[in-house]
Amino acid sequence: MTHGLKMSKLFSKSFYDAAGSTQPFWLKASKPAQENDITLVTTVTPGSWSELVRLAEQWQGPVSVTLHTRSLVDGGVSTLNQIREAYANKPELAERVDVHLVRSPGKEVLSVLLPRNAERNMARMFAHTRYVCEMSSHMVPATDVRRTLDANREYFETLLNSGDMLVVPTFGFPAPHEDAKYTIPYKKSRLLELVEAGQMGLVDPHWDMNEGPTDLHRWQDATTLYAVENYDFHYEPIVVESKAVQPWCAERFLDRRSACLFSNYLAGGEFWVLPDDFAVQLPDNKEFVISDFDLVLENRLYAKFFWEQCVHHARQLDALGLWKSARSEHVRKQCSRVIQNWGKGLIGKPE
Repeated sequence: MTHGLKMSKLFSKSFYDAAGSTQPFWLKASKPAQENDITLVTTVTPGSWSELVRLAEQWQGPVSVTLHTRSLVDGGVSTLNQIREAYANKPELAERVDVHLVRSPGKEVLSVLLPRNAERNMARMFAHTRYVCEMSSHMVPATDVRRTLDANREYFETLLNSGDMLVVPTFGFPAPHEDAKYTIPYKKSRLLELVEAGQMGLVDPHWDMNEGPTDLHRWQDATTLYAVENYDFHYEPIVVESKAVQPWCAERFLDRRSACLFSNYLAGGEFWVLPDDFAVQLPDNKEFVISDFDLVLENRLYAKFFWEQCVHHARQLDALGLWKSARSEHVRKQCSRVIQNWGKGLIGKPE
């Protein structure tokens, strides 16, 4: 089987030429990763390469990144040579960062040739560790999540290996905000001072600042893990998760992180919020922006995806004899209306 055919089968929702042009481990880290560590998974372009450098310096652990280039706008071979040189001259990258290259033709800033969700899957698939944490390149991991796992390894690994996820709360700056005035806190106490002063706030995409399922008010006083109680299928936090247990991101979407987490939640996975760790969101690189038209399609497709996943997981849990168990609590809570109106009698009367 040729490399192109193999990659196109692994990423079957992607354009053949884009999938076939992938080069796993185009740049390979010289320092082997420990199997029980956490790999930071992310995606970048030549335009956001500097963000990867900052991210790797702060993470101080293994990183698996998909680098997506487009020959007509990225300068082709010369740009890649510059990146290769920059990588070799930066020990933080050369020792710990694996770079998987994707080259696709065209001028579009984001297209269905290789969706961002497929890039996330690629970076995750080639990670060497049991656990991964997917994070956008414009984030800064302000605390040492890897040390937190080490300090609580037995308990946390039990959760992760059963399909649960550890949420790393994200905080950002109110807009508008001058770049020169960004001050990143590295301790929870300092962060809370900035939140109290209105200079920072909790960021859950699709919710207003300081709103959303992560629950700022509960996190402020938390000293132990707590479960997310008001989950919504748009919820897309930064999470530490098992590389092997979690479902893969649905690649029908251009860029929909919530789709990467929704299936696992319906299967019974729980979101546990870390009480002392957090990440800081800096201004996003606008190179990958979905057009208004594509965004409308994404939203409509995701609404259908919600119905589809509800029925799929409800039937699976019922077939396994788990419909009356705690494992099906999430699907029964989220999908009661869907199950009641689609496929009546399929799994019995909804509860």
